[in-house]
Amino acid sequence: MGIIHDAVKKIEEIAKNTGCEDGNIVLRVNPDCIPCQYEKGACMEAAFGGRVAEFVTRDPLRATTRMGFMFGATLDSVPKRAAACAILNVMTGFLCISRVTKACPRECHTACLAHLKRELAGKSVFCQEVPGHVAEKLGQVTTNPDQADVLLINGAALVSDQGLALIETYGGSKRILFVSPSNAGVASLQDLEYWCPYGRA
Repeated sequence: MGIIHDAVKKIEEIAKNTGCEDGNIVLRVNPDCIPCQYEKGACMEAAFGGRVAEFVTRDPLRATTRMGFMFGATLDSVPKRAAACAILNVMTGFLCISRVTKACPRECHTACLAHLKRELAGKSVFCQEVPGHVAEKLGQVTTNPDQADVLLINGAALVSDQGLALIETYGGSKRILFVSPSNAGVASLQDLEYWCPYGRA
């Protein structure tokens, strides 16, 4: 079923009998949000229990829902998967499973990019959905995932059919680095390699 479904199953087990299933989660769009530099799209926020978490997507939803909407759901479209990831982000923040719920301030972008370039030095990188003007600064970027040493996956890639296929195909054989606050919930629940050194709680 994929890593998003597996993450949903884990949060269902963790939150069982906590009362979290009964609380409202508000999904909204924040037009003033400055997203992570590795992403592009609208900032969809999920708010629960005084916590707010971000997920950047081109297909944001606005709704009041509950965590249980994800349980057993097919999540068969990008908007549904994006909403599920936003909910996972706020719930893992609320339950202190993840420390990151929001993007870093713009003044941290230069330091973060420099740090990531050092991390990827000497490696060929395939960037799925990462904005081109940022990807081109990372060094040895390839358009062929077969030739890459590292796959860089942001939130939009995580919820896309193409990104999920890449993760399925190369998981276990290539290093996959999940970047941005959008991936915080899934990465924390699935123990995936995650890059967001300056993200905020």
